[in-house]
Amino acid sequence: MKSERGSAPAEFVLVSALLVALVLGMMQVILLAHVRHSLTFAAAEGARYASLIDVSAAQAIAHTEVLISTSLSATYAQNVALDQSMQLGVPTAVVTVQAPFPALGLWSVGGHLRVTAHAPLEYVR
Repeated sequence: MKSERGSAPAEFVLVSALLVALVLGMMQVILLAHVRHSLTFAAAEGARYASLIDVSAAQAIAHTEVLISTSLSATYAQNVALDQSMQLGVPTAVVTVQAPFPALGLWSVGGHLRVTAHAPLEYVR
């Protein structure tokens, strides 16, 4: 019968490597969800602000960028666009934010997140 001395450290290394990979993967998903939620909130608030009568497009974009910079970072607020479209026959303000995929540590899948928010435009009869 062989001795099992020294097998505990090897088993610990194998199990702990899997556990660390699992925890880092979960943290990456949580970080992605947080960033996506913050971008969606900022885009929705920017669309609501842009839908007001006395607000210019530049003011709405600046408002959205400030919200993103305050909640996340200025690197996420570099690509904010405002447009108008028709949704169900109603003119709407459309704010689109494209931001880099958040990376946890040195590894990431890369790419970009893109969120869009709509708000009906106010008008005077």
